[in-house]
Amino acid sequence: MSRLFHLFLHLLFGGVFVYAGLLKAWDPASFVMDVRSFDLVPDPYAAWVAMFLPWLEVFSGLAVITSLFRKGGLLILNTSLLAFLIAIGISWHRGIDIQCGCFGSSQASSNYLDLILRDAALLLLGLYLQLRPTRPAVLKSDA
Repeated sequence: MSRLFHLFLHLLFGGVFVYAGLLKAWDPASFVMDVRSFDLVPDPYAAWVAMFLPWLEVFSGLAVITSLFRKGGLLILNTSLLAFLIAIGISWHRGIDIQCGCFGSSQASSNYLDLILRDAALLLLGLYLQLRPTRPAVLKSDA
């Protein structure tokens, strides 16, 4: 049962990022505007971030789901979540009205507390998956 539960957690965590990344990749022009709303990265770097980040999320999420490079995918996504939390905190502190494009384009301004709670919950799940001890595979003996 424990293995099935952990498989579900990996599917959930990786799936969130595959879904979010595909939504952003589907409409990169809107996501560029969302990245610019944070006022942390100047042009043309904001556009580069907006073009690169969705695919990083998709491929890292797929790594977590498929277990192919799972630890690397978890490391990338957890680091990304930490960076997102820092960016949200900086924007909140500066009083900037951001549009979070986390799950596709957003026309409305974002609620900082909701964003922080959501990303913190995802980070806790990601850290749990990253740091939990993995049991080595049981080797069958010919004896």
